[in-house]
Amino acid sequence: MKASPEHQNLLIELQLIDTAISHLKIKLANLPEHEQITAIHTRLENTAVELAVVETELADVAIDLRRVEVDVEQVADRISKDESRLSSGTGSPKELEQLQHELATLAKRKSELEDGELEVMLKHDGVKARVDELLNDQVGLKQLELELNIRLENATTEIQSEIGTRQTERAQLAPKIEVSLIELYEKVRASNDGVGAALLVGNKCEGCHLSINAIEIERIKSLPADEIIRCEECRRILVRI
Repeated sequence: MKASPEHQNLLIELQLIDTAISHLKIKLANLPEHEQITAIHTRLENTAVELAVVETELADVAIDLRRVEVDVEQVADRISKDESRLSSGTGSPKELEQLQHELATLAKRKSELEDGELEVMLKHDGVKARVDELLNDQVGLKQLELELNIRLENATTEIQSEIGTRQTERAQLAPKIEVSLIELYEKVRASNDGVGAALLVGNKCEGCHLSINAIEIERIKSLPADEIIRCEECRRILVRI
């Protein structure tokens, strides 16, 4: 197969454009924001699960707290009534003595209930603090997700614009190259990681970066400039410089 040196050089230009487009597409698919947003989604899901558990615990503790508060209030009311009766002095000495014993028992019971109330209140405050912390985490994560989405959108727009520019360059360049050469290039490129043509620099193929043996190099040198040559190792089209 033959193609003028000019068309072969244009093929290298086309390869450079195709390589640039390939690299841009890889960059687009691997923008760090993709992974960061996925990580945030995972954290948000985990936070939501924990929040549901902690909010349920908070509701249970709130019920326990109210129950203890009612018990303390009831004992306090009973103490108040007994103290009023004792202060009035009405009743027999035996009844007044029983009131004093009952007040002592109620005071002890009230002290025990208040200790329990304090313990439940501390637990309630701790669980409430964890709920608030998780809610704040959600707000922070959602804000970060919003910022990352904006960055991702901007980066995506920029890269897509670059890809569009390169594709326009390709569309303008490809028609200038012989159809048969383009067809061979596309066939080779499809089976060689997107690289269908490479420069021959000295005795090295810039496609596979392997050296070509001396006999083959001498054969290549003997060929006319318009002869299409292929790398023995990777079978890419080699363009002499």
